[in-house]
Amino acid sequence: MSSFPVPMQCIRSLAMWLRATRVKAGLTQHQVAEACDLYTGVYGRIERAGMMPTVPSLQRICLVLKLDYQSLVDRVTRGEEPLEH
Repeated sequence: MSSFPVPMQCIRSLAMWLRATRVKAGLTQHQVAEACDLYTGVYGRIERAGMMPTVPSLQRICLVLKLDYQSLVDRVTRGEEPLEH
């Protein structure tokens, strides 16, 4: 399987979006990880921008957090930051 490099800026933006959405939903990292069939430590690394999730993992995370996958990818690619409420 081949992969391509993802700019660190996109990884950080994705991490911010996931964390902000999870917190807003009142969920813990453990709850999201369990619902996505991921180890809590792995999910934590994703939220800290320590790793990029696979596409299937990110799609499962989006389902759990009720995020539209394509919309999230578009926002991250454009460098949009989540609005803190």
